[in-house]
This record gives sequence, C-alpha cells and structure tokens, in this order.
Amino acid sequence: MSTAALGTAALAGISTPAQAENSEVFFARGDWNTASFNKLLRARKTMKQLFDVTAPDGESLALHIHNAFSGLERGFGIPAEKIMIVAALRAGANVMNFDDYAWKRYQIGAAFKINDPATGKPAERNIFYASSKAPEGNYASDDPNDRRSISWDDSIQALQRRGVQLLSCHVATEGFAEGTVNRLHLKESAESVARDLLQHMLPGVIAVPSMVSAIPVLEKQGGFAYLRL
Repeated sequence: MSTAALGTAALAGISTPAQAENSEVFFARGDWNTASFNKLLRARKTMKQLFDVTAPDGESLALHIHNAFSGLERGFGIPAEKIMIVAALRAGANVMNFDDYAWKRYQIGAAFKINDPATGKPAERNIFYASSKAPEGNYASDDPNDRRSISWDDSIQALQRRGVQLLSCHVATEGFAEGTVNRLHLKESAESVARDLLQHMLPGVIAVPSMVSAIPVLEKQGGFAYLRL
C-alpha cells in the first residue's frame, strides 16, 4: 500500500500498514462486528447516503451532513426516519473516531497539528466529539434555520443524535499505530497500540477491515449513494 493511500495521515509522519512488520493489518472475518455492518446493508430507507471522508475536519463533516439532512427533509420532503447517512472516516479522518484517552495517550493533536480551541495547544482530547451547544441533547430550537438547533451543531455527538453511523478504517488504524510507535518511541508493539485504539473508539463507531473495501460493498449491496468530501 502506498503512502498516498493514507492521505493526510502521511503528513503526520505515520507509516503505512505495509511497513508494520509485526502488525496483523487484516484480521479474520470473525474479528469484525459484521452484524452491525450488515444492518446498514439491509436497512430499508428511502435515502441512503455515504460520505467518504479523508481529512480530520469535523466542522466540514458536520456542515455537509447537516446540509444533506436539511435538503432531503425540507427540500425533497423525505422524513428523517427514512434517511440513513454513513460517514466513512479513513486516512487522516480516522482519528476522529477515537476517544479522549486515545487522543491524549497517543498525542493525536500534536501528530496532526490540531489545536484545542480551549487551550491553544495541541489537542489532548477529541475536540470533534462532544457537543458544546447541547451537552445533554436539549436544543433550544427545532427550527433548522435557528442557530440554536441541532442543524448548527458541528459536533460528532450531534451527528450521531441524527442517526449518522461512523465507520473506522482498520488499515488506517494500523498505519497510525505503527507511526505512533516510531514517533513516540513506545515500547509497545504496533499491534498492541492498534488493539488499544480499537478499544477506545467513540460510542457506536463500527470498525471495518479497510474502508476502500467497505465503500464498494455499501454502494453495491447496500444501495448507498457515494459522495467524496
């Protein structure tokens, strides 16, 4: 696999999985939560949309997905319960799938030059996840034109509240793990770091063996419309 396959991850000095000599890049089929993934394929929805995301930019991700919901619901009259949106986070975007522990333990903010707006320093927490607009999910307005509504909440938590399913690319996770071991001079193996990362994904995230294989399956077998961000 080429370095380009990891997209922006390469900018952070992250090795490709092919360089991870001790890493099991592709686990066996039984290691994956195929039941949850298959539910996406079988879901009976009027509109199923797949966003292919490679850059760790939560604001852009939220903007496009909220626009999709608003357009489908208000412009085309499709009820929210008939819409399914999947965010396929691969390459550098895959780090948005990890929790605060992973961001601090593996210095993700420093690796990707992502600063925490609260401190101005490299983020030691997943700044894309938690909702500051409505921590408990209680929005001041239901009007999508009102900035106090969920439609203006650019957090991953808000997207999940609207039913968005996040996917994590395991190939990108392995590549990040290998690069992190080298970058931080860790004593752990890349495989150990990768498994730790898998244990510290955000709630509800589904890991797939590789995103470039999961995407065509979602398109062909699940009927998802593809959009690259």
